[in-house]
Amino acid sequence: MATEATRRRLRALQVMERLKSLETERQAAETGAIRARMDKLEGDKSALLERLSGESRIDGLEGAPYLGRFIRSIRAEVDRISNDAAKLAPELARSEEKLRAALAEQKTYEILRLKRLAEEREASAKREAEAQDELSLLRWNRTT
Repeated sequence: MATEATRRRLRALQVMERLKSLETERQAAETGAIRARMDKLEGDKSALLERLSGESRIDGLEGAPYLGRFIRSIRAEVDRISNDAAKLAPELARSEEKLRAALAEQKTYEILRLKRLAEEREASAKREAEAQDELSLLRWNRTT
């Protein structure tokens, strides 16, 4: 039979593990949002570069005056997106590091809880075996 103190310790470890799990989920959502913004920027950049390569040819002379402005405009937008992505990269790295740390701490609580639970089961089995041994000795002493 587990002592009340042991049960309280196990419950406390479960609570800490759950709190870290919630923190990890929050951090994962934050990291996912940053990744989604980064992916959107990369998608926009790819679409613009594809548009540039597909629409930068002119068939007649009437489009020639507009082609230079079109190319400059697309290049400026690609540069802006690249700058935004470069600013977002350190934020993503920090968020991923926080997520790794939260996962590690959550795992620490889980391992500690499982270890304590296994120790308690082992101690309980040992106590039960000792009680059985004592009962066997008492029966043996009565018959002799």
